[in-house]
Amino acid sequence: MWRGSTSNNGKIILTLILIAKTNSFVIGWQAAGGGQTSMEYALKRQLIFIITISVLIAGLAMTGYYFLKPKPTCNDGIQNQKEDGVDCGGPCAACRVVRFEDVAVLSYKSFPIGDGNYDALAEIKNLNKDHGAPEFQYVFNFYNADKKLIGERSGKSFILANQTRYIIENNIQLSEPATLVDFTIAPGVSWQKQESYDSDLPIFSVKYELMPQGELGFAKVTGVLENKTAYNFSNIEVDVVPVDGDGRPIAVGKTILDNLRFGESRTFTVLFYDKIPTPGDIYAKAVTDLFNQANVR
Repeated sequence: MWRGSTSNNGKIILTLILIAKTNSFVIGWQAAGGGQTSMEYALKRQLIFIITISVLIAGLAMTGYYFLKPKPTCNDGIQNQKEDGVDCGGPCAACRVVRFEDVAVLSYKSFPIGDGNYDALAEIKNLNKDHGAPEFQYVFNFYNADKKLIGERSGKSFILANQTRYIIENNIQLSEPATLVDFTIAPGVSWQKQESYDSDLPIFSVKYELMPQGELGFAKVTGVLENKTAYNFSNIEVDVVPVDGDGRPIAVGKTILDNLRFGESRTFTVLFYDKIPTPGDIYAKAVTDLFNQANVR
């Protein structure tokens, strides 16, 4: 540290202080007898000037925004001006009420498969063009000849926008023979806008064959499923419905294919353990859940 000074007769005392600490230094100018230095005064004036200019600029910007910002309208894509929805309700036209159609139940049937067991089939259709149901609940009810409820099988599934599909339940154990079955979907289905419609899963080379003697089962249906979408699917259900010459179902079966990559084709097999008539045709459909993000990759 070095100090240099003059007399106290109005001359300026220059003090230079150099402190070395953590690679930094401070240079201070100090007038003799204390008081404010010219450098401090200049810095204060500069700071006041900068603050004043900043406040003026901010004020002008806020004033300009207030006068120049777009006024709310009924087509600005924003829910404002006390609207009930985006650009509707309040000062705008009333919001459009979206009404969804219930899932249509086209048909249902049960099939005895021996030892008091039954299979059940329902065909349903979603009449909504752009919305699907990620999940809904259903139930098959079985009745005896006296129309007494003797058993049921409930479950949950999905349906895509504008889709017609099967609901199949296998191996339903009943305590007595069933003469009647019905199928219902629980009310309160929650509909969701469907973002993707890519569910092109064609099935071809479908073939019905009797099982060779000594092998498990009575008959089998085989075919090839092709994934023509741009996605990989963790789970695809293949529903198989043999029908008679008039198109009436005579049996039902299903199988699951796991991890089908886009562009991949894979063979499937569905076994029928109970004896059935020779079918006039085979209906086969593949369904997969596009709402389930874990299923679509």
